[in-house]
Amino acid sequence: MTIDWHTLKTGTGTTELAPSAIRRLACDAKVLPVVLGSNSEPLDIGRISYTVPPHLRRALIVRDKHCAFPGCRRRPSTCHAHHITHWANGGDTALTNLVLLCGMHHRLIHHSGWTVRITNGRPEFTPPNWLRRRQT
Repeated sequence: MTIDWHTLKTGTGTTELAPSAIRRLACDAKVLPVVLGSNSEPLDIGRISYTVPPHLRRALIVRDKHCAFPGCRRRPSTCHAHHITHWANGGDTALTNLVLLCGMHHRLIHHSGWTVRITNGRPEFTPPNWLRRRQT
């Protein structure tokens, strides 16, 4: 998949997949940076790197044990490492900025207004305002 930096960073633009879907896929992917010229010719090709290296994924599995979304217990092998602050927005690939999420909850976090943060070393989820109002 090829996407320009501006579209990846802002989540706006036109691509074959929605920019938001590409950002979600890029959370736990191999990334190969390529600089293209004005005619889409490769000018520079970087190295493939995992956005979440294996040692950090193992630490994430030890901490979260399964999908960290409240009430979900899907196995780590079916989960993605989600950047709380997306790496395209300057978020670190560090345990303090990662949470283990199954595919369903990964999509939910990206598209529904749920937020997650790390509090005292553990993921803490906050529902969107409309859901909080309905629960009270």
